[in-house]
Formats: sequence, C-alpha cells, structure tokens
Amino acid sequence: MAPVRLGVAMPFTITVHHRSGYLLVRASGAALLADLYGFMDLVATIATNLGERRAVMDLTDVEIVLGFTQHLQLGVYAADRLRHLKRVASIVSEKNRTGTSEKAAQQMGLQLKTFTALQEGLKWIAE
Repeated sequence: MAPVRLGVAMPFTITVHHRSGYLLVRASGAALLADLYGFMDLVATIATNLGERRAVMDLTDVEIVLGFTQHLQLGVYAADRLRHLKRVASIVSEKNRTGTSEKAAQQMGLQLKTFTALQEGLKWIAE
C-alpha cells in the first residue's frame, strides 16, 4: 500500500529550545504518522544526550491527520521512545485534542499529559 501523502501543505518543521530543567521542542506544519515518529525520535535523542528528564512537545501549530488506530500507535511509540523521561507534556490545538495517544502512552507507563495551552503544560512540567 502506498503511503498517504498530504496535499499542498506547509512543510513539517521542528525547532528545539533548551530551557532550564526541561527540553522544549516545537513543531509546525502538516504531519503524517511517520513525521510524528521522527519527532518523538528527535525528542528522545536530544533529551538522552543532554540528560534531560522532562520534555515539552509543542504541537499546537501542527496539522495532524491521523485515524484512531494511528493515534493509538503514536501513543505506544511515544511511550517506548520517551520512557526514560520523568514527565512529558504534549501541547496540541483544541481541534487535535482526542486523548487517544495520551491514554495509550499512559497505559504503557509514560508520565505524559496533554494540554491545549502551553502555559498549563509548562506549569505541570515544573511540578
């Protein structure tokens, strides 16, 4: 089966911000499941190499087009790749907030919480 391609869309971009006590990684643009897997891989690699135990993933500006099963797969993948982190905050837009990936990751043991406001996620990550 050929991979799903998004139409004419903004490119998927990632920026990394090093903060005191946590890693902040922001993404924007259109993302397929494979893009989000790569995003998780990048967060895991940087956090591991820096010895960070907390990460904030800001996906507010990402156009996420995933079905239910793909959301489950993403949660399981996140739990596997980010399992060494003490806390992970995921920030998404209200329209992308389903809770499916979050619940799957939590069931796999990841301390992940999803928010729709960056400030809420930053407050939780600092606790």
